[in-house]
Amino acid sequence: MVELLEEKRIPFSLVSMGQILRDKAKEDSPTGRKIKETMAKGDLMDDHYITALVKEVIRKIDKNKPIILDGYPRTLIQLEAIDSIFEENKLRLPVLVYIKITMEEAIRRLSARRVCSKCKENFQVSELGGSEKCLKCGGKIIQREDDKPEAIKNRFEIFEMQFELIKYYFEKRNRYFEIDGALPKEERVEHLIKIIQS
Repeated sequence: MVELLEEKRIPFSLVSMGQILRDKAKEDSPTGRKIKETMAKGDLMDDHYITALVKEVIRKIDKNKPIILDGYPRTLIQLEAIDSIFEENKLRLPVLVYIKITMEEAIRRLSARRVCSKCKENFQVSELGGSEKCLKCGGKIIQREDDKPEAIKNRFEIFEMQFELIKYYFEKRNRYFEIDGALPKEERVEHLIKIIQS
């Protein structure tokens, strides 16, 4: 989705919690090793640590563009923090866009995802044609630990348990949008663009 927004020249600033944590997990430190271990299981990191990371990133990014938060907020504590983070930075309050898919579809899509260890470009296995090299930069193609079926299933179950509260919070404030994840990618992106531009 992010790649298609870029192709359509829609300006935005991305805060991807998954990417931030994966970068931290590479650090040879107790925190880095803890993050790596937690993510491999599909578990969630400590709320206060995640929120501190989000605050730090939002302070630094270009706030003149729409901000896309990918993977945050996910819990009640994070939910209670999000509006205040935006208010502190003099930003319009965030909306929630939920791209809804089944667990089976999530496992199918994510377990077939591969990523370049060098440039971080994502590919589907079918796009690579058996190659283990990135089609963009020639780097090594890997499967992330959190893209293995058991980790995806665990993440999805945790997400479903927590999502209803998050959905209720945004719905009650008229800041909730839902996109059918079964639609073709182009249609999903068009819906998302309308939301971003409204």
